[in-house]
Amino acid sequence: MSSYENKHLKFDTVKIRTNKEYLINTFIKFNSRYNTKGDLINISYNSKDDKLIPYNLYIGINDNSQTLTLEFSSKILLDDYPKLITKDTFRQCLKNINQLSICTLDVDSIASDCHFSKVHVTNDIKYELNDNVLNSLNSCVNNYRRFKWERYRNGGIRFNKDVKTKTCKESIVIYDKEKEIIKNEDFLSILNNPNDVINYFDGVTRFEMELETPNKICNALNIDTTHISKIFKSMENPLHTQFNKIFGERDINNKQYITNYETYAMNVIIEKHNGDIKKIEQEMKDQHIYSSNSRNGLSERMKKIKTLIQQRNEQLYNYSGILTEIRQKLSE
Repeated sequence: MSSYENKHLKFDTVKIRTNKEYLINTFIKFNSRYNTKGDLINISYNSKDDKLIPYNLYIGINDNSQTLTLEFSSKILLDDYPKLITKDTFRQCLKNINQLSICTLDVDSIASDCHFSKVHVTNDIKYELNDNVLNSLNSCVNNYRRFKWERYRNGGIRFNKDVKTKTCKESIVIYDKEKEIIKNEDFLSILNNPNDVINYFDGVTRFEMELETPNKICNALNIDTTHISKIFKSMENPLHTQFNKIFGERDINNKQYITNYETYAMNVIIEKHNGDIKKIEQEMKDQHIYSSNSRNGLSERMKKIKTLIQQRNEQLYNYSGILTEIRQKLSE
C-alpha cells in the first residue's frame, strides 16, 4: 500500500461523471429520452432492465452537458467483490464493465479524469452483530432527538439524522453482511468461486454511509473537489467520524445507578419501556407530567433518564465496551 493511500476509504457504490467522448462505442441499444420538442436529451443503459446483470450498473450520455455518467456497485468486481471500490480496484471496475458486451469505455481516460457525485463509504469488520449489540446501539444514541433508528433488512439497523432538508440528511447503516450475501443467489450464481466470497463474509458486520452529493463527499473527505485525483488521496476516516457523531465519544461511568427513590422510580419507567427513551419522553408528554410552559423541566428530567439508561445499559450490555471495540475496528 502506498504511503498516500487511505485504507479506510472503500466504496460499495459510486457514481461518476466524465467526458462523453470516453464512451467509445455501444454494442446494444440504449434507451433514449426526448424533450417535448422531440430533441434527444440522453441515452442510457440500466441493469434494472437487464436480467443478466444482478447488480447496480448505470451508463448514461447527456448531449446537453456533454457528459458520461457511470454508476456501479462493487459487485462489478465479481469474485473480487470483497475488495470493494478503492484506488487499486477502480480501474478493474471499468475493465469489467468493458467485458459485459454493453459498451467500450476509455478506461485510462476515465481513471484519470472523472468527478464523483455519489459514494457509499463502506467498512467490513469482523464483529458479531447480536441482540445485545443492537439493544445497546438502539438505546444509547448520543442525541436521540436528532438521530432516529429503523430496522434495515434482516437483523440490521439504520440511524438517520431527523431533518427535512435532503442536503442535511445523514445516516449510517450497520448490518450482518454474511446474511445479506447468502440471500443474493443471483449474484452468487455468476461467480467462479461463490463459496470463497461467502466464507470471506463469515462473521462480518458491514458499516456503510451514503454520501449522495458532491458537497457531502467534500465535507466528509475534507477535500475541495470530487475529482478522482483528490478522492483517493483523502486521509479521512468518515465512518469512524460519523459513528462518534451518532454515539458520542465519552465513556460511561460504570457504577450502581439505583441509589435513591428518584433513581428507583426512573428505573421503573425505563424498565417499562425497555430503555426506549423516545417512548418514555412521549409518555410524559401524553400524560402532561410537565406543563407546556415547563420545557426546561421535561428537558432536565430527560437528561437524568438518559444518564440512567446509559448506566443501566453499561451493566446489562457492556455498552462502553461495545462502542470501544467497534471504534477500534473502524480505525484498524
